Amino acid sequence: MRKFTVNKDKKELNPTDAQIKRHKDFSRLHHDYEKVTKRGKKPLYRDPKMFLLLLIVGLILLLLYLGELN
Repeated sequence: MRKFTVNKDKKELNPTDAQIKRHKDFSRLHHDYEKVTKRGKKPLYRDPKMFLLLLIVGLILLLLYLGELN
């Protein structure tokens, strides 16, 4: 686990120009944003893993519902 220290000096901590340039990669930022916000090209029911997950969840819900009726 990391150990942190408290900075008690009152000096200003400003990043260098190299650190600023390293974090200014807007194309990578845009690509990551698009990857998070856009859905995949395949529909959920055509993805085998997602279909299996939806099927299992549906079966569990059906069994719970039928168990409540009895």
